[in-house]
Amino acid sequence: MSSLEVARVTRAHGLRGAVKVALHWAGSDSLFETEELELVLKSGEHRTLELTHVQNAGRDLLVEFAGIESREAAESLIGARIFVPRSALPPLEEGEAYLVDLVGARVEAPDGPVGEVVQVRVDPSVDTLVVRTVDGRLVDQPLLPAFVARVDAAAGVIELANRDGLIE
Repeated sequence: MSSLEVARVTRAHGLRGAVKVALHWAGSDSLFETEELELVLKSGEHRTLELTHVQNAGRDLLVEFAGIESREAAESLIGARIFVPRSALPPLEEGEAYLVDLVGARVEAPDGPVGEVVQVRVDPSVDTLVVRTVDGRLVDQPLLPAFVARVDAAAGVIELANRDGLIE
């Protein structure tokens, strides 16, 4: 994957085309490190836009794009998912992975296959994998060392230490 989803446009701001953006991870500075973003609109349309201004605005960011110069144009972006190129993100350390890279990974326990990661949720206290089990149920698996023995995002495998962390 050449880009990662980092935020979502939440609303228009003012009359000149600015938008408020909610980051998926509050500590991210990725929008300050890139000049061009890909937006996927609610309609499914993909748009590449040049970022002309970014500033903190409380928990959100205030963002301006080249060519988006009216409130109506800004309102057309509400709900858009914002992607940044991987090159704008900090390099990963050995053994680290971006959470989005875990979607699709095979989950295995010491006693056999559990299922496949279908979503990663960033909860306030812990990141959580949503796993479709081999029998089709959805279960949650907190990403905590007590439950997760090994994550190999490159190979697409997550090995659990046990099944104790699986939450139905």
